[in-house]
Amino acid sequence: MPMDNDPRGNERVARYLSAAYIAAVQGAGFDYTRKKFADHPIADFWFELAEMCIVRDHIIQEGNHHPVPPGRPIQ
Repeated sequence: MPMDNDPRGNERVARYLSAAYIAAVQGAGFDYTRKKFADHPIADFWFELAEMCIVRDHIIQEGNHHPVPPGRPIQ
């Protein structure tokens, strides 16, 4: 599911990342933590981290695209 120019997608990733961190630190379950903190504001740090993760994911996906199939000569 592409999240290009989707602020809600960035917010969703930021919430997942923050919930995963809190769950790991507190030793709680991810789903429980995500639901417990769903209404809390998200710090800018998590939005920046989410953006970096999304950009990195796009770069990786672009790197896996081969305009010419591997093993076939270009010319």
